[in-house]
Amino acid sequence: MFHALGRFCVRRRWWILATYVVLVPLAAVIGAPALRMLRAGGFEDWGAESWQVDRALVNELGVGAPDILPIYQVKSGGNVDDIEVLTGMLEVIDRIKRDPAVVRVTSYYENGATQLVSRDRTRTFLLINLRGDDQSKGEALDRLRPQLTVAGTELMVAGYVPVNQAIYRTVEEDLRKAELLAFPFTAVLLLVIFGSGASASVPLLLGGLAVVLAFFAMRVLTMVTDVSIFAANVVTVLGLGLGIDYSLFLVARYREELARPGGVERAVAHTVGTTGRAVAFSGVTVAASLCGLLLFPQMYLRSIAYGGVAVTVGAVLLALTLLPAVLAVIGPRIDALRLPFSLSAPPVDEEHGFWHRVAHGVMRRPIVVALAVTVPLLLLGAPFLRINPSIADHRILPAEAEPRVATDVLDTEFLPHQVTAHEVLVRLPGDALSRANLELLYQVHERVRALPGITAVQSPFSPAESIGKERTLTLLATPRAEQDQNVLAGLELFTRGGVMRFAAVSDYVFNDARALAQVEALRAMAPPPGGSVEIGGIAAVLWDMQECFWRITPRMVGFVALIMFVVLFAVFGSVTLPLKAMLMNSLSLTASFGAIVWVFQDGRFATLLDYTPLGLSDVTQPLLMFAVVFGLSMDYEVLLLTRVREEYLRSGDNAHAVAHGLARTGRLITSAALLLVVVIGAFATSKILFMKSLGVGMALAIALDATVIRALLVPATMRLMGAWNWWAPAPLARLWQRLGLSDLEE
Repeated sequence: MFHALGRFCVRRRWWILATYVVLVPLAAVIGAPALRMLRAGGFEDWGAESWQVDRALVNELGVGAPDILPIYQVKSGGNVDDIEVLTGMLEVIDRIKRDPAVVRVTSYYENGATQLVSRDRTRTFLLINLRGDDQSKGEALDRLRPQLTVAGTELMVAGYVPVNQAIYRTVEEDLRKAELLAFPFTAVLLLVIFGSGASASVPLLLGGLAVVLAFFAMRVLTMVTDVSIFAANVVTVLGLGLGIDYSLFLVARYREELARPGGVERAVAHTVGTTGRAVAFSGVTVAASLCGLLLFPQMYLRSIAYGGVAVTVGAVLLALTLLPAVLAVIGPRIDALRLPFSLSAPPVDEEHGFWHRVAHGVMRRPIVVALAVTVPLLLLGAPFLRINPSIADHRILPAEAEPRVATDVLDTEFLPHQVTAHEVLVRLPGDALSRANLELLYQVHERVRALPGITAVQSPFSPAESIGKERTLTLLATPRAEQDQNVLAGLELFTRGGVMRFAAVSDYVFNDARALAQVEALRAMAPPPGGSVEIGGIAAVLWDMQECFWRITPRMVGFVALIMFVVLFAVFGSVTLPLKAMLMNSLSLTASFGAIVWVFQDGRFATLLDYTPLGLSDVTQPLLMFAVVFGLSMDYEVLLLTRVREEYLRSGDNAHAVAHGLARTGRLITSAALLLVVVIGAFATSKILFMKSLGVGMALAIALDATVIRALLVPATMRLMGAWNWWAPAPLARLWQRLGLSDLEE
């Protein structure tokens, strides 16, 4: 099958090249605006209680998340009560309210909300709630920003939307910078690896084309579904990394086959039939691993899966069609423009080469080597047991970013954490402001206020602390037609019909374990008779996301493991090799998980890596690393074991086959891993902490996998298992034969 594909590509090489000459520029033009069409955010899970509360606050009460928080510092020793400031603020508020995206503007001037004024009365801020998704809110900010200026004040803007927008722009800048870094370093490494300008240019060409396909894939995806900006870096890394890796494997094998009798057509056909087969199946494993992200409800995880699968398919397609056609055209000139040295050239006597000696050295003491590798990897992974998962907030931005500076001002100059308060939504039959319901709701207010670590509860019952319960209930029960207009303006923020909202301000940062414990305590609170209680707010969003991941991750791991098992069984006809491969991949991943916690969560090497320690880890990072790295690691596993399998079928000697396979692929795997680490390392220069730690973690996992796992642990375990490496129960072995999968080895 794959041999036939190789022969077809040789005989139709000019047609294939002509097709790509037409399609690639078209893909480049279509994909060019992809970044501008990606969407900010994408963390919503509308099935979670916290997101349902968020939607109810907007739709039922006309309030919502603190989307935009313009902060005003009065100049020249004045204060927020100066007539010039008052006049200017009212004009701004009036203009903002006319925007169709604005749900509500809450201010000290119209609502009497004293919590919106700083202690020294020189600062105040507005709370602007918007309707729509993250993308439409970002567009609203762009419209509103020029209208926010007030004479006599200095303006800075905080809030969920400005933070999202700053992350979006930083990711876009980082992506361009990473590409500029990755390509020249990769070109130099390819020259050193191949020792030939012609050989080095082919992987670089395919890597560049894979990036073009990556942007094309993202652009097409934006036509049918939302794609998160966070997918851009991951998809580009995959496109560039896989394009270079796959072409590296194929070019190296082609050079090897070209040295044997039979000419160019036989060399290309045999290259595609052997290493091309490994590339095809390794692409399937990468795509399958990414498909695990589709089980999660968050748009940004699904968009990474869509984009990752699309770009993986593109990289495999390039490797199995365009590359063989290019090799057929180049022919023996693949070694043109030679350098005086090459890291990829096998030794004259391969039986005494470095990797052959390593393999035999390992297989002489397989148990000792296996323990010497496994125990340190487990110890390196141990810090992962104390991971402190969180979600992205303003602190992942560079220290000088305006939304980060502005949010820090909110927590130091105003009541701390009020914009990340727990939202308690209580529903009762009838009117919430009836005397009977007010009695029940007041009890809710008191129970919330009594929780440890709650510094304030903003609700219609807040005045009770100064004027007493009875006077407050009497005031609130006054019929609306007779009610004081200032009281009505305040009530609009908290109640409508049978719904009442309580904003519980915590003494802790939303991602502190004590804040999450408050969410649990609030959700455990008994509702009033005949009513219900729902808990929202950013801490509840984090709590729900953690719970979602704990619930779905085992299913994701099981799904990916099942697909990997089926694919690897199809490749090798063995049930033991897939299980062993997945176990060893898990070892390198676990070690990298632990290392990331030890470095970034614990705050080590902060100056060297240029980040601000937060004592936190991103809750989605292990998922993304598993989805991306688990599949990439299988690349090297499939490549190595394919060569081992070829020699085992020829000689029947397991130890010899392992040594031969490692001798033939050791240089190649370490070279490919080095290239991938360089590519990922370029993206780890991101100013966004989440992207930086993800890049470092992925690079570390790949480096561990290509060195200690493939060079030491694989030979050790294959020596210990002997003929059991290739074992399958008789019914499965017969099925493998009957389906014709063994014919792929011909």
